[in-house]
Amino acid sequence: MIDIHNHIIPGIDDGAAVMADALALLNLAVDDGITHVVCTPHMHAGRYDNDIDTIRPAFDALQQAAVEASLPVSLAMAAEVRISDEFMVQLRRGKVPMLGQWEGSDCVLLEMPHQNLPMGMDNLLAWLQRQNVRAVIAHPERNKELMRHPERSLKLVERGVLFQVTAGSVAGHFGRQAQETARWLLDRELVQFVASDAHHAVRRPPAMGAAATVLDDWYGVETRQLLTEHLPRQLTATLFGEGA
Repeated sequence: MIDIHNHIIPGIDDGAAVMADALALLNLAVDDGITHVVCTPHMHAGRYDNDIDTIRPAFDALQQAAVEASLPVSLAMAAEVRISDEFMVQLRRGKVPMLGQWEGSDCVLLEMPHQNLPMGMDNLLAWLQRQNVRAVIAHPERNKELMRHPERSLKLVERGVLFQVTAGSVAGHFGRQAQETARWLLDRELVQFVASDAHHAVRRPPAMGAAATVLDDWYGVETRQLLTEHLPRQLTATLFGEGA
């Protein structure tokens, strides 16, 4: 499986605190059947003031540690970016590491506010389109407004967004409502990617194996492979190379 969303790079957000934590998460990922990991630390202005210049050296250190530990996993680097005015400035300056490419457009992993759909979302998506950038929305099933009104996700789909659902939501680790919203989106084939959003080896482990079991039960092996292998591979081919 290919995990396109996690917080494994240590010491720069609310994920792994130190390198030992990061290696523990990577070991769990390998045990879960994950072969490729795109590391996506938070870029959240005023909270986690990261950009490509802070992420790159921390990622390089993690990659070196993974090699020294002989972990059988390939690593790449992107970011989970909170929607903000600062994000637009950072994007124009080339400071946002991209998640890959989709149908000829660069892709960015975007985090919406947890409570609602942000004001001006249509304008932001239109602006991104003019920059030839496509939004991959992280964990829409955990957005409180979409939990109450999942049909509002359809407007985002019409604007060309892609959806990444959290493995733990599929497995029921975030509660019944998040799982039901995830299934609502999955039932309508609105989801392209299932990823871990892993933060901690105990409190927020990868859970990709648990999600795979549920997806096999709900939809069958072919759909599970589409969401955890084939479409993530298509997205990240520019990060890992065509042989990812």
